[in-house]
Amino acid sequence: MNISILDKTYNRKSFECEEQPLTNYIQNQVSQDIKKKLAICFVATDKDKNVIGYYTLTSESLGRELIPEKYIKKVPKNYNAPVILLGRLARDIKEKGTGLGEHLLLDTLFRAFTLSEESIGAMAVVVNPINEYAVKFYEKYGFEQLPDSEKMFLPMSTIKQII
Repeated sequence: MNISILDKTYNRKSFECEEQPLTNYIQNQVSQDIKKKLAICFVATDKDKNVIGYYTLTSESLGRELIPEKYIKKVPKNYNAPVILLGRLARDIKEKGTGLGEHLLLDTLFRAFTLSEESIGAMAVVVNPINEYAVKFYEKYGFEQLPDSEKMFLPMSTIKQII
């Protein structure tokens, strides 16, 4: 298995996961989002270049009112918090039970942490889970629910310990 930036040589049409919107996104929408600079997509591929999993990253800022109380002191008044948004994460249904989802998440966290150390300011990774199963998945890795939001938050300080 290889994880790299999506390009035209990878087969996306055979990808299918349990959540139809995630299947539709990789098959039909992701190229437009990349072209418009709305996201970058990393894909896990098999030896035949079939996409078996993917995730997207983009920058985002959170209003101070969404930041958990214990982290608010790090953000100056009148500032929003710079974060990296894990927009989507999915693995092919054929890969269920293989640990690919965890592998993709850890790859995401490693890339996000590296970006925050070397390229852009970001205090956390944020995700908006698609369902309750996803909430439980992210909670296992320390993501916290943001107040008055469906989004979840994992600070770079925690990511540093995970990776």
